[in-house]
Amino acid sequence: MRSPRRLCLALLIVVTTAAHAQPPPVEADAREAAQAAFRVGAQAFRANRFAVAAQSFEEAHARDPRPETAFSIAQANRLQYYFDRVPWRIQRAVQLYEWYLAQLPAGARARDALEHLGRLEPILRELRQRGELVPYAPPLRTQLVVGAEVERAVVTVDGQPVELWQPVDVSAGGHDLVVEAPGYQRAERRVVVSAGTFLPVDVALSPRPGRLDVRAERGAQLYVDGRRVGTLPGRVHAVTPGEHFVSVTRRGRRPWSRVIEVGRDQALRVEADLEPTGQRVASWWVLGTAGAIAIAAGGAELWAYRARRDAAELDRRRRDLEATPADLARYNARVRDAADRRELAVGLGLGAAGLGVLGLGLWWFDREPPGDVPRFELQPVIGGDGVGAQLDVRF
Repeated sequence: MRSPRRLCLALLIVVTTAAHAQPPPVEADAREAAQAAFRVGAQAFRANRFAVAAQSFEEAHARDPRPETAFSIAQANRLQYYFDRVPWRIQRAVQLYEWYLAQLPAGARARDALEHLGRLEPILRELRQRGELVPYAPPLRTQLVVGAEVERAVVTVDGQPVELWQPVDVSAGGHDLVVEAPGYQRAERRVVVSAGTFLPVDVALSPRPGRLDVRAERGAQLYVDGRRVGTLPGRVHAVTPGEHFVSVTRRGRRPWSRVIEVGRDQALRVEADLEPTGQRVASWWVLGTAGAIAIAAGGAELWAYRARRDAAELDRRRRDLEATPADLARYNARVRDAADRRELAVGLGLGAAGLGVLGLGLWWFDREPPGDVPRFELQPVIGGDGVGAQLDVRF
C-alpha cells in the first residue's frame, strides 16, 4: 500500500504534467491583432479579394489559432484557386478543412467542410499525379494592407495613395496611414511593420454626425429620443446618423412627434406644426364668451345709469314742486327700472367673472408634457342651474 506522501507526490506529478500539456493562453495584444487581421480578411472576402483575405486570415490564425479562422482560410484559398489556379491553394484548403473537422467535428460549418473536401480531394489527387504541388510557405515580404468597412474609402500610406485591401510593399519601421470617406471622420494611424511580415490594418471610420434643425413656435420644448435637448428656437443639434424619435411640446398645443432618419453629415431641417389642444380652444371660447357677457354687463350698467339719471331729474322737479302726477308715476317707474337693470348688470358681471375664471383655468392647466407624468386638466361643466368646472388630476 502506498504511503500518503507518495500518493500526494504522484498526484502532483500528474497535475503538473497536465498543466504543461495545455497550450499557452493567447495574450491580449495578440488576440486583438488577430481580431483586426480577421476583420480585414472578412472585408476583403466580401469584396471578392480572396488572395488578400487568405493572407489576412493566415495572419490572424498565426496569432490566435482557431478552427473558425482555419475554415475561413480554406474558403478564401478555395475560391482564389479558381482565379489564379495556384496548386498549393487546393492543398492548403484541404489541409485546413480537415483540421477544422478534427477540432470541431460537430461544428456549425462541418457539413460545408465535408462537401468542399468531396470536391477538392479529386483535384488534389490529380495535381499530385502531375507533380504540380508545391508546399505552402508564408510569404516573407514586408507588406501591409489597409482595410475598412467603407468600400469608398481613400487610403494613403506615407502620403502615397494606395488601394483599399491591396497589399503594399513597405520598408520595415513606422508608417503613417490616412483613411478618408464621404460622410466619415478622417482617420489617421501610425503603424510599425516588422521586416518580413504581412500586417493587416483595420481602420474603423467614425461617421460624421448629422445636424438637426427643428423649427416650431417660440417656447416649445424639443425632445430627441426621449431626452430634452432645449427650448425652441435654439441651436442646430448634432445627432448620430440613423433614426431618431423627435418630439416637440408646448403648453396648449398637441405634442408633435416623428421618427426621422438623419444621414451621415446631413443637415436636416424639420418644421413642427403644433395644433392647439381642444382644451385650449375651449378656453378661448369661454374667455370670449366671458368678454361678451362683460360687455353686456357694462351695457346693462349704462342702461341702469340712464334710468337712475332720469329718476334723479324727476326727483329734483318733485322737490321744486314742478312735478305733475304723471312725473311722479314716471319717477317710480324709473326707480324700478334702475334697480332691475342694476341687478341684471350685476348678474351679468358675476357670470362674466365666473366664465373668466373658468377660461383662465382651462388655459392655465392646459399642459401637454411628454410621457406619463402627473397632469392636471380642468373641464368646463355647463348645466341647467349654471356653469362650473371639474378638475381632473392624473398620475
